[in-house]
Amino acid sequence: MRTDEKMTKICDSLKVLGCGNASEKIQDAIANGLDDPLSVVCLALGTAAVNVKNAKYDKCLRISKLGDPVFLSDLLNYKVRQLDLEYIQRLGDLHFVREGKNLVIWGAPGTGKTWMGQAIATKACQEGIRTRWITYPVLCRELLRLKADSKKLESRIRYYCNFGLLCIDEFPNYEDEDKFLMQEFFNQAKITGHSIVVCAQCSPENWDALFEVKSFAQSIRGRLLEKAYRLELKGPDLRIYVPDKD
Repeated sequence: MRTDEKMTKICDSLKVLGCGNASEKIQDAIANGLDDPLSVVCLALGTAAVNVKNAKYDKCLRISKLGDPVFLSDLLNYKVRQLDLEYIQRLGDLHFVREGKNLVIWGAPGTGKTWMGQAIATKACQEGIRTRWITYPVLCRELLRLKADSKKLESRIRYYCNFGLLCIDEFPNYEDEDKFLMQEFFNQAKITGHSIVVCAQCSPENWDALFEVKSFAQSIRGRLLEKAYRLELKGPDLRIYVPDKD
């Protein structure tokens, strides 16, 4: 097969794959008699790949309900925070998501739990992973409203559980009116095998004190921690902390 025939097949394939712009650039290069059409192919394919990745990112970010993106490169690394940067970087590489494991982030108010969770969620969107951000109180109220209609309730639970990464903030800052409903939610989430990021104000070992029914806390804790990484954030309230200029 001649070089021009190969280029034509490449262009046709790119059109089928939805990369019409790349195909046009290659065809223009051939028509203008450029000496190195392979370089044009590399450049066109590289540009097309970036455009596809950016489109996926934009779509995932929109679906996630995350709002403005947050990036780990902006992490405030004050000594007083005692951050394990290597461990955080490994989490940021999203290996835990690819392994189908969970991540539990906890710490005192203002230590950056929500920020860290949002940074992980942003990275997941950049990688084209279907991600959803929601607070635990909103999730509880939404499922409770659907309780009377079993089909709608089951459908909504499937909706949340089928995201590649589900991020739940403010856990468990809500007085559940139906604790067994949320227990079933986390049970279904465990069955699907997708990853969950939970941001909480205390370590999982102390969750018992946050629930009226101790067995409920133990049940959810078991489902979340069976396959989970942990990240404790320490230090001052970053919303009011002023680092020492020295």
